[in-house]
Amino acid sequence: MNALVVPDRRPCRAESELWRLPPDGMAARLLRSRVSGQLCDWCLSELGPDLTLIASELAGNAVRYGRPPFWANLHMLTDTGRPESVRLIVADFGPGFDVADVVDSWRLSGTTDSGRGRGLLLVDALSDSWGTAVRAPLCLTWADLATLR
Repeated sequence: MNALVVPDRRPCRAESELWRLPPDGMAARLLRSRVSGQLCDWCLSELGPDLTLIASELAGNAVRYGRPPFWANLHMLTDTGRPESVRLIVADFGPGFDVADVVDSWRLSGTTDSGRGRGLLLVDALSDSWGTAVRAPLCLTWADLATLR
């Protein structure tokens, strides 16, 4: 465990797990299982239903639209021994996408039945925040959940 300093200068601790995902339809299933197990280990199983659904969507999108290898990182940030948030990151070697374009497609269609990004609509609804970052050649898609909901 490494000590981190967040912008407000409170000392925090981080715990993290990194997994390689298979380049096929098993990626989502494997990631759901790993996330569920790790949340139990961290005594955060109440986040399981939301985070495993998010994991399915992010892993499925990576396999569908990205290029292997695929990786997932589950990261917990604690403050004075109390978990504050969990971040799930799924990485692939695809071109990435613009979150604003996906969100605009929901607004422009006037419905959540837009033909684009419906899985990400679930991620948007279930997470406290989410987004993407392209760090060539990687595309990272992440979602945060606060532990105190």
